[in-house]
Amino acid sequence: MRHNTKRILSLALAVVLTLSLFTGCSAQPKYQKFNGTIWDSFDTIISIVSYNETQSQFDDFMKTAQERYQHYHKLFDIYNSYPDMVNAKTINDNAGIAPVQVEKELFDLIKFSIEWHEKTNGKVNIAMGSVLKIWHDVRTYAEFNEPILPDMAKLEEANKHTSIDNIVLDEENMTVFISDPECSIDLGAVAKGYATELICDELSEKHQNFAISAGGNVKVNGHPQDGRKRWGIGIQNPVVDENYQMVGGNLDLAFLYGEQSLVCSGGYQRFFVYEGQRYHHLIDPVSLFPKNTYDGVTVLCEDSGVADALSTAIFMLEPQDAIDFMNTIPESECIVVMDDGNVMMTEGFKAYLESCGVTSSTPTE
Repeated sequence: MRHNTKRILSLALAVVLTLSLFTGCSAQPKYQKFNGTIWDSFDTIISIVSYNETQSQFDDFMKTAQERYQHYHKLFDIYNSYPDMVNAKTINDNAGIAPVQVEKELFDLIKFSIEWHEKTNGKVNIAMGSVLKIWHDVRTYAEFNEPILPDMAKLEEANKHTSIDNIVLDEENMTVFISDPECSIDLGAVAKGYATELICDELSEKHQNFAISAGGNVKVNGHPQDGRKRWGIGIQNPVVDENYQMVGGNLDLAFLYGEQSLVCSGGYQRFFVYEGQRYHHLIDPVSLFPKNTYDGVTVLCEDSGVADALSTAIFMLEPQDAIDFMNTIPESECIVVMDDGNVMMTEGFKAYLESCGVTSSTPTE
């Protein structure tokens, strides 16, 4: 049994935390609701809802969003080179050779990732590129061939080159140097959320009251201008059936406001099946194999980049450890859905969920 792991559009639609935007009953005529889509960035569908006074304002909004997403898509890319751009691939290409001077946004993302490596006790490790490449290659192979598993000896050898200390930063000169020639960085665990946060910060300087859904990363700013106080965001049910297809529907509905992010990680997005077992893209840095404790993890906090890092980290923890860890992170909440369908969450998440009595009209203060 084979699963195509690059059905980007259909899988992205299945994984995305759908923007459930209900019709308000007291719309303010000053604002109109506009919808837009970006197709060419981070291998996912990016959906945008924005309230603007005019079409031209929304066109300006979308132009900025598309340009910035495409820029960060290229800047954080580890697979492709681009003319006149020094990107993450350039850093990997120069591993063990020379420091690479990079744009501030790429430098800051790598610095951010190193900080979260420490905060998560190594659960988020962008230096695992050598291990993740092996898994990437076997997932790609499984698209058109009978699936195989990677050789454990090769994984263990690659793992010798995953120390975060191999990444040497020089902030004064804005350079990144990978000291081990066999080490490489992989920014997949944090890049999309980090980019979304940067883009929303830039957009909010000229525009208010919008929501962006980038695959499993949702970021809201302000509130809907149609009488509602909160955005309604559907949390996709991550449970899969015996054929590893999602059962569909929403797990719950979260009502967000202000500047908040909702990010999901799950094993249902990129995977293949070998001898009746699913092997997905979320690799445990200890076992070097996919972690199968959960069908899905959802994190709520203000910063989309932080939420991306947290969702990856808690996917690698056992359920109670995940809840305990999240309780140490201020103003952050999580829901974990175990592989048997059972659900656990932090207490604070209940203040946002429809199942706990919250609605789009619930006061935000």
